[in-house]
Amino acid sequence: MVIIGFDPGLSHTGYAVLNKEGNNINLVQCGLISPKRNKSLSERLFTIFLEANKLIEDFNPNLVVIENVFYGKNVQSAIKLGQAKSSIMLSSEKYGVDMVDYTPREIKQSIVGNGSASKEQVEFMVKKIFKLDDKMLKRNDISDAIAVAWCGANKI
Repeated sequence: MVIIGFDPGLSHTGYAVLNKEGNNINLVQCGLISPKRNKSLSERLFTIFLEANKLIEDFNPNLVVIENVFYGKNVQSAIKLGQAKSSIMLSSEKYGVDMVDYTPREIKQSIVGNGSASKEQVEFMVKKIFKLDDKMLKRNDISDAIAVAWCGANKI
């Protein structure tokens, strides 16, 4: 079973492709979708959509997992994250791939065992589980996406 996890963002959307066979979960690929900052909002969202399409075409996943939007203090940030998430949702729908989303708390609980874990704790566990070095995880968007995919893989 192939799972693609996404940590949506307008500047950087992290993604991770996991393969689950029985109880074994392996990291196939991870990285960033980084639309150009000088582009319009619609162009950036379209870039996320196109890159998500490519990932779905390349890996033919059984499931797409997306981190649900976290509403903090900035409503505008939450709206923009929701728009980035929608680009991925549309891509998933285009290819008829099942899609689920989980809250940051559920994702942290799944990978760290504590729903209040810090980003550093999530990154530490991702490195430990998948035996990764710092070069693989240039930004925490990538470790977050791996944690998102991990959560999805462990809930199916």
